[in-house]
Amino acid sequence: MSYVLVTANEFFERLSWEEIARGDLSGITSVFYLAVSIAIYAIIIFHFYRFVARRDCFKPSKHKHTKTIGFLKNFFLFPFIAVIFYVGFSLMLLFLAKDIEVPVLLSTAFAIILAIRITAYYTEDLSKDLAKMLPFALLGVFLVSPSFFEMQDVVDKIESLPNFINTAVRFIFFIILVEWVLRILLAARYAIKPKKDKGKPDDKEEEKVVDLVSE
Repeated sequence: MSYVLVTANEFFERLSWEEIARGDLSGITSVFYLAVSIAIYAIIIFHFYRFVARRDCFKPSKHKHTKTIGFLKNFFLFPFIAVIFYVGFSLMLLFLAKDIEVPVLLSTAFAIILAIRITAYYTEDLSKDLAKMLPFALLGVFLVSPSFFEMQDVVDKIESLPNFINTAVRFIFFIILVEWVLRILLAARYAIKPKKDKGKPDDKEEEKVVDLVSE
């Protein structure tokens, strides 16, 4: 108890408002830049992981032939989205997994994306948690241990990526194939058991409402 009192007294004795007022603000400026950088990174990652974890990557079309347009979007545009997903997670792993060889890194990025897309068809809440795990882990490592990242090692791995282009393309094709299979299974499920529209009452419920109003 006495030690706590001595420490508290020493703290208040060293507290000087004059020194605080005339102190150097350069440290605060650098911390402010760090806070802004963290906020920008978090905003980018927020939109990125929510897009990756969304089951329907494209918004439903309001035009006629909605199913046809949706099919064409998933068939022709999703391959480009898959490339963005794969490149994004591969770059994150380049910074985070410094002791992993490039082939293992590419296969790990493939496994992460595939797991996110599969869980998106189960529940998007789970896929969101999975998608944001790696980006925010990267941020945490950077804040706690900035010396962990060795830029030369990252540059060397990036320069060696052309040697593994066939492996990367093979993984991207498999991601696209799995996505198409999942879309087909989802369409088959809705064909067998149509999705209920919760916003519209049944005909019987409408008749009950009319009877109540007329009484």
